[in-house]
Amino acid sequence: MNNSREGNSQLALDDGAHIAVIGGGPTGTFFSIFALHMARMIGKELNITIYEPKDFTKDGPGGCNRCGGIISELLVQTLAVEGINLPDSVVQKGIHSYKLHTEQGSVSIATPALEKTIATVYRGGGPKGKVSPDIASFDNFLLEQAVREGAVRKPVRIDRIVLKNTKPVLYAKDAEIQEADLVVGACGINSTAPKIFEQMGFGYTEPEKITAAIAEIGLDEKVIADCFGSSINLFLLPDRNIKFAAMIPKGTYVTLCILGKKVTARTMKDFLNNPVTKAVLPDTMPYEIHCSCLPKMNIRAPKKPFTDRVVMCGDAGSTRLFKDGLGAAYLMGKAAAKTAVFDGVGADEFRANYYPVYKSIIYDNYFGAMLYFVIDIYRKWKYLTKAMIHVVDKEQQSSRDEKILSAMLWDMFTGNERYKNVFMKSLKIRMHADMWEGLFKGLVRGKNETG
Repeated sequence: MNNSREGNSQLALDDGAHIAVIGGGPTGTFFSIFALHMARMIGKELNITIYEPKDFTKDGPGGCNRCGGIISELLVQTLAVEGINLPDSVVQKGIHSYKLHTEQGSVSIATPALEKTIATVYRGGGPKGKVSPDIASFDNFLLEQAVREGAVRKPVRIDRIVLKNTKPVLYAKDAEIQEADLVVGACGINSTAPKIFEQMGFGYTEPEKITAAIAEIGLDEKVIADCFGSSINLFLLPDRNIKFAAMIPKGTYVTLCILGKKVTARTMKDFLNNPVTKAVLPDTMPYEIHCSCLPKMNIRAPKKPFTDRVVMCGDAGSTRLFKDGLGAAYLMGKAAAKTAVFDGVGADEFRANYYPVYKSIIYDNYFGAMLYFVIDIYRKWKYLTKAMIHVVDKEQQSSRDEKILSAMLWDMFTGNERYKNVFMKSLKIRMHADMWEGLFKGLVRGKNETG
């Protein structure tokens, strides 16, 4: 790409401007909804085309965006304020507690407050081969909202973008599709789309990624209700290939998510055969894996997510580490829309008004990385694991309002709190006093057992 115009502060969206959004997932649809709404506020008309080849109503990989599908109550309420009300058909189950499982014992963690509950959704039409009228796609719901707002959705896969006369031109199978005043890269990292922007040459590079594992486990609805209730089962095991794993109940399915550095199909099989996992699953009814995949996850955002008339957001840009991708999609989609409509689409405008939001997530992820580093130590050393279980159990049975470690663990795996705020809670003296007490008791007990 020719960068001679980069930094031009005169690049504003005129009335009737054309915007191409590459990706119809949450980030792309949030951008479209907010950009159209904001433009109308100032008397402008925008022509937004969303290029999304997937059909989010389809079952299996064909319609799925490969995500665990957890949405915080805070985001649900925020969307309602924005006029985006999730129907009951989209929300599969309300979650009110976690069950934390380790080799040293298990403990339940209740939601710290009503506004900190979470819900489960399907990103596509459900597990492969199991289309159900009870499953409505979260991504399809948002895409339909964007279309109602005025966007046009085209099921086209863009495979090249070049700059002609200072404007980006989109191609599909060597055919010119559109000249745009702005291109929004709202694509996921499990597609080839990020490579298109990397090849434009303005300095964008694909995010650093790791592999996760996701599977849909089919079980009888009553069995799921009895075994899981309204709880997510979280596993912290001393397996060097697994950072953590979660089982998320959704009607007649349980979504299994495994995060780690070297996750493979074998990792998933070994996890399901682990005695701790087998103790959670019903032993009287065999389960069946209807659908599974090994998606990539963004763990480090690209340093340069924009240039004149191009901006990257969502999974291909800056997103939250290991959690709350939907919350990050909302933040980044809205920030990009606000900058484009009210400030302009030049690199200077994106640097001044979009990049601070982009960078704030990167900054917060540093705290997240530190927290997960500590969690890794705790799950690998059994006496620290025992001390953690001891403290959480003590807090859950206590009448005191402040349950520090319980709240930290809850917020670590939901989207209700920033990592920095969770980290600040970890500095409180009371929690460390309780932890030392638990560690001391565990060491004494271990010595007595071996003596």
